[in-house]
This record gives sequence, structure tokens and C-alpha cells, in this order.
Amino acid sequence: MRRERDAASCSRRRFLRAAGVAIGLPFLPSLFSGSAWAGGDDPQPEARPPQRLMFMSVPLGFVPNKSLFDCKGFEEAGSTGWFPEDAGPLTRMPEVHASLEPYREHISFLKGLSHHRYRGDTHAGDDVFLTGADTFSDPAKALSNTISCDQVAAASDTMGGDGVRHRSLSFGNRKDWGSHSGGLSWTSSGVPVTPMSSPVQVFDLLFGKEDVPAATRLLRLQEKRSILDATRQQVEQLNRRLNAADRSKLDEVLTSVRGVEANIQREEKWVGVEKPSVTLQRPEESKTLLSSRHARTMLELAHAAFLTDSTRVISFEMPSSLVEASPINKHELNHDLTPVSARDAIKVDRAMSDEIAHFTKLLCGSQDHDGRALIQNTLVAYGAGSWGANHSMKSLPIMLIGSAGGRTRQGMTHAFPDRTPLANLWLTMLTSCGVHVDAFADSTGTLTGLG
Repeated sequence: MRRERDAASCSRRRFLRAAGVAIGLPFLPSLFSGSAWAGGDDPQPEARPPQRLMFMSVPLGFVPNKSLFDCKGFEEAGSTGWFPEDAGPLTRMPEVHASLEPYREHISFLKGLSHHRYRGDTHAGDDVFLTGADTFSDPAKALSNTISCDQVAAASDTMGGDGVRHRSLSFGNRKDWGSHSGGLSWTSSGVPVTPMSSPVQVFDLLFGKEDVPAATRLLRLQEKRSILDATRQQVEQLNRRLNAADRSKLDEVLTSVRGVEANIQREEKWVGVEKPSVTLQRPEESKTLLSSRHARTMLELAHAAFLTDSTRVISFEMPSSLVEASPINKHELNHDLTPVSARDAIKVDRAMSDEIAHFTKLLCGSQDHDGRALIQNTLVAYGAGSWGANHSMKSLPIMLIGSAGGRTRQGMTHAFPDRTPLANLWLTMLTSCGVHVDAFADSTGTLTGLG
């Protein structure tokens, strides 16, 4: 009898240790004591279902509100702006977000959040969207960044650790506006995480069947490890002969090597574990990355990754523009403040919101392991690292979707004091999902009124 009680009350982490493997075991109600999963009460802290974090930015942003920037051309085109004008309960979505109206109760807008330490080219505002760094703080480096908040989450065991196949995923486009790397994620050494832009590559990584036997794949990984060991030793020997500036540059190489080594270790642990099966069909390659079809495919893959617990952290630098809405690139639309260009810019913003609405619909329509809708265990930030004709980083456009297991309350427009660091939001999102950090970047504290 006691053995049965012990089995019923064991935690997921204890189960994984006892099994001697690190696999993404679903949350099974029968493993937990009490009635937390039977309905009614919130789960016990140790039985809290996994939380997901997603961060999305549209390079160069959206059509701004008249109250924030001078945008005569946009106003003449009939734009009411990206934000609701009034703070308080969100009683109606702005016209540009009309497709999100059915999901209004899951959404909030956040005004007043800014990056005021950035002194670089605001065309590349996405470089610091998730880092909040002063990118020119180190004179020895042309671009000095810091860790992005998604990578802080990915490093935390709270967000899955070795219990998920991929600590994080980064999507983007290296040939688009917005950032030097084409993505939003940066390592602890300020090195960009190379983003994936191919939907086929993402699908095969997450769900593709392996044609090579596990033993052969393991042998290949061991060979890679041997090559990396030799490379690391050579770099360390060279490091002793360099001056401080060159050592700093070489440290980035060593960091990359260590990152690859860590990835190899993770791959070795997962070699014998089958990838999950999904009903999602293997996509075709996108003919252009600046399209609604590409954005939708990547968002559907993100949803499938969350639903199968393949990862719990995703960043996505979305397309800057969508050819279905306008053939003109976003940069030209931002600067050509004529009603004609403004109408095209509004079409692009509306098309972007349509894709966010599709993603939100998927989150609302999927059941998580605890019986809740997936959106209730997910927190999504959607916005931009700069916007407007002058690519301002003031009062950045930010939309928050989901509830992080009930820890955030939606259906509001929040107006924070001017120059409130955007890092305050990232700190709030991290702590809401159980990632315990005291501060992040230039944060001054968590945001009030979201919980």
C-alpha cells in the first residue's frame, strides 16, 4: 500500500532519474497525489505543468499611433494605429488586429516600454530586442551584445533542461532587415544563435525520421567530439600568445566550440529516443521568406514543437513584410509617408496580425497534458525592436498573449511610464514561468498589474 502511495506521489523529475533516461515524459495525472489534475484546484507547485515562452519581432515594426509619432501619411490613409488609444480593459481590438478579436481575452497591449541604452543603427533594433544591451559598450568589439532572455530561459531546468530534446529554437532570416544575425537569440558571450529559416529543416529536426541507425549516428557524434577536442586544445594554446583584444575575439570562438560540444552531448543522450509523430505534413520549401505562407508554416511548426514538448522556448524574427500584402519592402513603406504607401503598410500589419491570430487559434484549440488549453500554459510576446519612420525604440509595440499557467491576467491595455525598460517585461515573463532571476539586462523590476 505504501509503495502505491509513493508511486502516486512521485514527481516527474524523480521519475526521470529513476528511469535513468532524460526524455520528455508527458505530465500524467495519475503520477501525482491529490486532486490537482482532476479539476478544480490549481496544481501543487511541484506538479505545475510545463510552461512555454515565445518571443516574436517584426523588423522595422508597424504603423504607429498618431499620439506617439508624427505619421501624417498613415493618418490620411485611415490608420488608427497599432495600439489601442486608451489604457484599461481591452473592450475592442484595434482595426488592424480585427482577426484577433475572438481571442481578445487572451491578449494585452503594453505601452511605454523602451530600449534607451542602444546607441547603434536602429535599422537593426532587433539585435537588442531580447537583450537590452548597450551594443557599443566594449570599444574592442564592433558589436558587443549580451545574452538574450530566451537563452536565459533555455538554460534553466525549469524550462525543461535535459527533459526536452531542444532547449530552445531560433527562427529568422539572415537576409532581411532587423538584425545583423537574422535572428533574436544571443548566447551568454554575446554570440548570435544562428537562426533557422527553412521550414523543411525545422520539420526534419523536430519530427523527421532517421535513416541512419542509432549506433552509426552515435559513432559520428563521437568523431565530431574528438575533432572538437583537438580544435579546442589548439585554440587554447594559441590564446596564450595573444594580446587582450585578440584574446577577446578568440574567446568567442571557444564559446562557439563549447556550445557545439554541449549540443553533441545532448544529441548523444537523445540518439535512441524516437522523435514524436505529428499529423502535420512535411512542408515544402518557402519560395520566399517574405510571405504569409512562410510565416504561417513557421508558426505551425512552433505550435507543434510546443504541443509535443520538443522545446519550451522559441524566438522568431518574423518577415519584415509580406508579399501578398505589398510588393514594396518595409523600409520604403516606413519612409514614404504618402497615403498610397501607408495603405500598403497597413495591409502588411493586418496580414501580420492574421498570422498571429492563426497561431493563437492553434494554441487555444490544443489541449495540454494537464487538460487545459495550450495557450493557458504559454506566454507569447509579439512586437518589434524599432518602428516608425525614424525607427524609434521608444514606446515599442508589444502585445502579450497567453497566461503562463494563470500567472498573467490578459484583456488589458497597460500604459507604463515613459522609458520603462523593455527588460522589465522580459524579467516578468521569466519569473512568471518559474525561471528565478533577480534582474535582467537594464531591468528595474517586474511590471506591475500583469498578474
